[in-house]
Formats: sequence, C-alpha cells, structure tokens
Amino acid sequence: MKKWFVVNTKPKNEDRAANNFLSGGIEVLAPKLRLRKYKDGRFIYVIEPMFPSYIFVKFHPVDDYILVKYTRGVKTIVNFGGKIVPLHDEFIEYIKDKLEDGVATIQPKGFKKGEKIVIKDGPFKGLSGIFEKELDGKERVAILLDGINFSAKMEIDKGLIVSV
Repeated sequence: MKKWFVVNTKPKNEDRAANNFLSGGIEVLAPKLRLRKYKDGRFIYVIEPMFPSYIFVKFHPVDDYILVKYTRGVKTIVNFGGKIVPLHDEFIEYIKDKLEDGVATIQPKGFKKGEKIVIKDGPFKGLSGIFEKELDGKERVAILLDGINFSAKMEIDKGLIVSV
C-alpha cells in the first residue's frame, strides 16, 4: 500500500526531484509559499519552497524504495534509526487545503495596540517602538518610535516590523 513519506532533496532541487517523480508516475507534493519580501528598498513577491530541501512523496515502502532513493535530485528518504516512517494522510490533506495552484500565501501577523515592535529592515532598521494602529489597506501601520529624548509617530509598511 502506498503511503506518504518525507524525501530530503539536494539543495534547491525540490522542483527537479518532484518533476522526476511525476514523470515516473509517482504522486508528489512540493508545496510553495508566496512571500512579500523587502529587497533593494522595495517590496517584492517571491515564491519559495514551503519546506526547503524537502518534498512529500507517495510510494510503496518496499516496491518503490530504490526508485525513490535514487531519483535525480534526491539526497535521502527521511528516516529515524534507519526506518522510514509514513506520514498521516490528514497532514498531507491539511497542507493541500492551504494551497492554491500549489502555492500558499502567508498573511502578515496582526499586532495589538501597545505591543512593542522593532523595525527589521529599511532605513529605520533596528529602531524600536510601540504599535499604534493599522491604516487603510492593511499594509501600512502607525507606530510610535522610541528615542533617547523624543517619541515620534510614523507610518511604516507592516512588513518591516516584528514583535519583540
């Protein structure tokens, strides 16, 4: 009986291994994430593997073991003490339910009024403050910056702050 297992791929070979499995008629799940990242002074959307260097493969642990282990792009089948352990189908279904065309989108974390924050990127990187409120569009927020002799209210992109 075929079951889902975790396969460790060579670095940046998730798609290569997944395509090799698919062309061989083996079911595979290589979930991706759509992330909003700050790069070169602006935000861009990127699609990256949800689990870098890992994919999920459905195969028979005896009949297909050698085929899976030696597929191009595969480093190893994840094992514990030399024994491969199947995943619960519910886990795979949970991940599939979160995907749209194989990609999941992460919603930015919500902040509470009065929560301490730190700016993680951009020209104000490293400054701390207090979260005040979300602004129209849900991508901008108002924060109160802490300074040595001052406090300043500023509007900043939500993706640039993290909780402390």
